[in-house]
Amino acid sequence: MTFATKQPVRDRWLLSILAERFPPATLDKLESRLQGTYWETIVRESLLSDGEVLAAVAARLRVEIADALLVSTQAREKVPEALARRFLILPLSISDSTIHIATADPLDIDCEKTLAFATSRRVRMSLSSPSRIRERIEEVYAPVERVSRLIDGSTSAVESIVERADATDVAADEKDAERPVIKLVDHIVAGGIAQGASDIHLEAGETGIAVRYRIDGILKDIMILPKAVGVTLVSRIKIMSQMDIADRLRPQGGRARVAINGARVDLRVSTLPASHGEKVVIRILDSRSALRSVESLGLDPVDGPRMQKLLEVREGLILVTGPTGSGKTTTLYAALKLLLHRGVNIITVEDPVEYRIPGIVQVQIHEKAGLTFASALRSVLRQDPDVVLIGEIRDRETAAIALQASLTGHLVFATLHTNDACSSITRLTDLGVDSAKLAGALKGVVAQRLIRRLCSACKLVANAGVPRRLIGTIPEDSMIYVPVGCAECSMTGYAGRIAITEVLVTTPEIERAIAANEPPAQLMSAARSSGTRSLWGCGCAQIVAGKTSAQELVRVVEPEGPHTDSHAAQSAYNSPNRIVYERPQDRSVTKITPGVVEVFVIRHRGGDWRVLVLQRAADGKRPESWETVYGKVDSRERPEAAARRELHEETGLEPEALYNVTVSSFYLHASNTVQMCITFAAFVPDDAAVIISDEHQRYEWVSIDEACARFTWPREAHALRDARHLLATGNAGPAEDVLRIF
Repeated sequence: MTFATKQPVRDRWLLSILAERFPPATLDKLESRLQGTYWETIVRESLLSDGEVLAAVAARLRVEIADALLVSTQAREKVPEALARRFLILPLSISDSTIHIATADPLDIDCEKTLAFATSRRVRMSLSSPSRIRERIEEVYAPVERVSRLIDGSTSAVESIVERADATDVAADEKDAERPVIKLVDHIVAGGIAQGASDIHLEAGETGIAVRYRIDGILKDIMILPKAVGVTLVSRIKIMSQMDIADRLRPQGGRARVAINGARVDLRVSTLPASHGEKVVIRILDSRSALRSVESLGLDPVDGPRMQKLLEVREGLILVTGPTGSGKTTTLYAALKLLLHRGVNIITVEDPVEYRIPGIVQVQIHEKAGLTFASALRSVLRQDPDVVLIGEIRDRETAAIALQASLTGHLVFATLHTNDACSSITRLTDLGVDSAKLAGALKGVVAQRLIRRLCSACKLVANAGVPRRLIGTIPEDSMIYVPVGCAECSMTGYAGRIAITEVLVTTPEIERAIAANEPPAQLMSAARSSGTRSLWGCGCAQIVAGKTSAQELVRVVEPEGPHTDSHAAQSAYNSPNRIVYERPQDRSVTKITPGVVEVFVIRHRGGDWRVLVLQRAADGKRPESWETVYGKVDSRERPEAAARRELHEETGLEPEALYNVTVSSFYLHASNTVQMCITFAAFVPDDAAVIISDEHQRYEWVSIDEACARFTWPREAHALRDARHLLATGNAGPAEDVLRIF
């Protein structure tokens, strides 16, 4: 006779925590109804919620709670699905020495040892509920699991399923829609659209099929599919795009349309034979985000008016340049939508036509049928157009026709693939365009790139100040930001993209340089003299405005030296408070800037000074230390304005009188900057109410001696005694007109 032994419950340790909340009778009843783990039984019996159990366990074991269960691709690849399900864990992130997991059982020693051995890393645990972990395991590992089930059958059987999906019979199509490969394609495409991807890449490798989304210009790994499903996956996509599934040796292109939440989205599909199988790229053409107005492009105050000036011309040639994916089409369509309201006839010649715009005639190039850019343009000019858009100037003939049309009363927009605005002029002359005619026809050139926008929810001020590579192009006293990463931006630190532009508007000087076939350096000099700002200068302005980071700008645009575009760059963000000291020995430059302000808040009370001291919060910088009002000076802000702002933000007070007491300085070696700390004394009414900010937890009105004893920095005590010496009677006496600000 054999006896069945009851398996031990993995979270029996939870009983000691529950004993503090429930009587023994309740725990006995819980034992009798136990199914699975104690945690799940407690929640199922409605004794406690998941959140309450989480809080109790975290408080007792002092384990942090994992709020957002975001899983990195590297961590998921290191932890097999079998281990995740066995120990009910979720791999969150991984580094060279540590793997971070979410678990409902932080006391599971077997789990810790197994993971440490399997990954060769130390295990760091965070707490989450079993139900949430199971849900995320399904989301993270399920796509691969579905495909694995799919390929359990024979490959030929799967291929026959895919081929029948092209049948016109509606019932058969609905039946086939339940097939796993079709669901998988729908899942991949819908996921890309939901995450805001511009392209979906399916790349066959030695170990499997890599699925990657291009989000905000960066390719992001999503999943690895089994290699055996590659042929059927590509076949399904080809059927959707009306391509030949039997031809796997030649590149193909096609289009498809899908419906996501009731909205139709066009897809442009391209296949390319490669060593491990066909590579597929799906371009997502979502007109909801692409067809925008000029105002919504987000051009800054420098280039916005210059762009509007270009759109006010009635004839001539306007070029938009940049590499593939730099937003040229979005900019051109925004311009066409604006011109459409003027009651003009607009015709475009494109390859391909990506977005349909009502009210505009759009011609699709078809070279096999003889419809090239040049032949289409000849016919277009017979259709009485006012505005013509040429998708791309590729050859001499197209360039000549475009130039001739711009000289005969038409407004012509065209694109070129060049690095900057001046390079496009050189490119046209290289194609054989007459420079004298080009000088008369060209009205302007817009060069642009797309850079990622910092996530507003998590960006932080850079503690190290301006990076060394940007010194000389932006003021060292600028407040710049760095990416951090949060749940809202999928831990990237960025959300969305913005355009940086170089808008060249032709002037008589530029026209003479073009007509004289001047070299690119002379053209650039003439452009800068006319106020044209470079892509680098525009990007630096976006950094100063807090919209992007230095790392992102350097990733997209080639850095310029501090003197390459000094006039254009510095004029965009000139600071009235900058002092420059040059040492004649080595001509190295140290910039001295107003960096921070400190404000002593004083109640005078007829000579008996009471000074406001603030205690910092326990979870912030310098926890629980005492200080006075302290803060940074913005690059566009005068120090006295910063003092009033910081006083109001940290205490809610407004000064009756404000005095400039003293100035001290400190050196930041990272940016070769000497920053000044400017000290103020603010007298406030005796009955004024103090409202402290979140960075402080309490305040007190104390005597001068007690305040000096509490301050962390000796400099604050010295500065307060200087203020007392100068303003003992509540004013500065003979120095009143020098020290008093208001």
